[in-house]
Amino acid sequence: MSAIAHADGVLFVVSATVPPATGQPGPRKDYFGLQHSLDATLLDYAWVDRSRSARMLARFFGKAVAQAWLAFRHRRAYRAILTDGEHIGIPLALLLKLARARTPHVTIGHRLTASKKRPFFRWLRVHSHISRIALHSRRQYELATSDLRIPSEQVAFVPYQVDTEFWQPQPVAEERLICSAGLEFRDYPTLVSAVQDLDLRVVIGAASHWSKRRNTAERGPRPTSVEVGSFDYVALRDLYARSAVVVVPLEDIDFQAGVTTILEAMAMAKPVIVTHTLGQTDVVEDRRTITRGVEPRPRAESLLRAFAHPAGVDLEPNGFYVPPGDPAALGRAIAYLLEHPEERARLGAAGRRVVEQLMTTDQFASRMRDLVEQACSPVSAGAD
Repeated sequence: MSAIAHADGVLFVVSATVPPATGQPGPRKDYFGLQHSLDATLLDYAWVDRSRSARMLARFFGKAVAQAWLAFRHRRAYRAILTDGEHIGIPLALLLKLARARTPHVTIGHRLTASKKRPFFRWLRVHSHISRIALHSRRQYELATSDLRIPSEQVAFVPYQVDTEFWQPQPVAEERLICSAGLEFRDYPTLVSAVQDLDLRVVIGAASHWSKRRNTAERGPRPTSVEVGSFDYVALRDLYARSAVVVVPLEDIDFQAGVTTILEAMAMAKPVIVTHTLGQTDVVEDRRTITRGVEPRPRAESLLRAFAHPAGVDLEPNGFYVPPGDPAALGRAIAYLLEHPEERARLGAAGRRVVEQLMTTDQFASRMRDLVEQACSPVSAGAD
């Protein structure tokens, strides 16, 4: 029996209402993989709905605080708690700290450096009650350990994940079409400007299942060649399949915004053009070491490459980076790939290979399981 496969198990706090395991067609939810790997109980929004006190907390402070309170109340029934983001992990850590509880607590960190979150780490030092923080971005790691002063032994690199069974190449003809998807910190005005004079169609799926960001695709006029819509998972997969290139234009942000779309495109064997932001440098492999444009940017070794070397995986180029807010550089990259189908095929195949080798949902669950095991170990528990 594994180290954490006990009757009391792990409590996994999920920012969602968990649907039945067999529901509408779509990618496998990562929390189901983690639930299976950890022998976990899922604490979802339904728990909040069933508790009067949690409903009151949710009304005044939001569901994340309500879920943190429920996890705190049930902490003694579980060996460890896993939270799916710092929006829950921070209030839970604060409760554990106030109660001087030593419950092993692992959280997945997305953007620890947001202005409203910084004081909890720098002044209140809530990370004293977070055993491990899983991060997907090298920049977030750097800022967490330097600016937020979180000890490096509490922070771990964990590559993000994609369901390679749902997102896979489809037997459809490729069109002279590029697409983009998502809402989180997207810079769609730069994409629209980049394609003004190009002979192609552009389809933007400006929607997200969780982001509340504004839809920048609706900002200002756009040419008739640019369409904006919303797609379910099956329709989005069809859009990716028909597209020659997937573009992820981003604002210059310090975390890995856009990673879901990037990995979906790579799993579909599509070349990706992505903005080289402060935080988005860890998934796409560009054969160039400097991102060329109005303001060139050098790139350090990616997080993915750091995982590939020990695993014996030979990384190959799978896309291009372009500088933030540079429509000319983005337009050149799009035009180049449209006119070089062999290069598109090489980049796309390399992207598919690397997500199969390093970034599947099961691999993500296994890595998170390792972090929980570390948090539950006597050495870790004594050090927290």
